[in-house]
Amino acid sequence: MQIQLIDDLLQTSMTIGYRGRSLMIDNLVIDTGAAHSLLSSDIVSEIGIKFENGDKLVRSFGIGGDEYSFRKQIDLIQIGDLVIKDIRIDFGVFHEDINYINGLIGLDILKSGNMIIDLDRMQMYMANSK
Repeated sequence: MQIQLIDDLLQTSMTIGYRGRSLMIDNLVIDTGAAHSLLSSDIVSEIGIKFENGDKLVRSFGIGGDEYSFRKQIDLIQIGDLVIKDIRIDFGVFHEDINYINGLIGLDILKSGNMIIDLDRMQMYMANSK
């Protein structure tokens, strides 16, 4: 899968599936410093993903301070050849000054897919798919 350097950030796209609907999300930052992936709740609302009773509230810490999100199990994600079914993803609101990204792909996804980030070729792929 091709990755791009946009605004000095490695970015790619991902498709998510939820309750029979799917959505391709662009402008996702590949963030090896994030333990969990986080997607914009505004972007995914169009396929019915929203906070509901029973969803886990998550508190995250980062350079910008505390952030809150909700964790929901979705049917699948697909990044290139990597498909992960029944995965829990965090959803939250990004600061107004960060409206040019739609989420972060963190170590939860990168490690589960055993992903290699090839900066020379600007590609990301599963270690066993090469």
